[in-house]
Amino acid sequence: MTADKAWVGLSTEDFRDMLIALIGFRFGPEPETRLPEIREERQQYAAQFLRMAGVGPGDTVLELGSGCGFGTRAVALLANKVVACDISEAYLSYAQQELKDLDNIEFHHVESRDLSTIPDDSIDKVVSISVFIHFNIYDIYLYFLEFKRILRSKGKVVFDFADSHRLAGGIRSRNMIDQFLEHAPFYKEEPSNLPGLVQWNSAKGIEGAAKLAGFRRVKHRGHRLLFELK
Repeated sequence: MTADKAWVGLSTEDFRDMLIALIGFRFGPEPETRLPEIREERQQYAAQFLRMAGVGPGDTVLELGSGCGFGTRAVALLANKVVACDISEAYLSYAQQELKDLDNIEFHHVESRDLSTIPDDSIDKVVSISVFIHFNIYDIYLYFLEFKRILRSKGKVVFDFADSHRLAGGIRSRNMIDQFLEHAPFYKEEPSNLPGLVQWNSAKGIEGAAKLAGFRRVKHRGHRLLFELK
């Protein structure tokens, strides 16, 4: 469950493992048999982020954590250009085949908290889907510093996070509570598993880290946040 085993060490030869590392077991133990449903679900989820950030045809969008490219397609159909980034070479390799019919996507293999392959002042919007749920507050701050460098004036960042307040209960929080309970034994068994697990944060804490890096919060909808470079 370490970050290396969860993402970096993936192989395209085991597509099932790639999918499970990406979406868990929401589509059952054989998700490769349900690819059309997964593509549709990821594109619909991505559309919520794109609306929130106001992505349009003039934008160059960086997608941080592009995975298999399922959500990337939704970004590419709206934006002028997409810079798809991931720490997993296996995901990038698959995504290039998944999206080979589109000509406005550029792929970058990146290291954690390091977007040095992306030029300064080259991006209008940053979209990150189901990625910041794995970042602690230091990770988030360091990524915001990278976003500050690569974004153009008034550039925007949108992502979802693991909201610690949702552990208080309620029907809408049930999935998050189940995930918390599922992950706890992994951490008890071996604390070094932590980087591969969900990292619980608060909107206020993230807002504070973003402010230190030069961003202001624009919107907070559920477990999604939108920031703008000051």
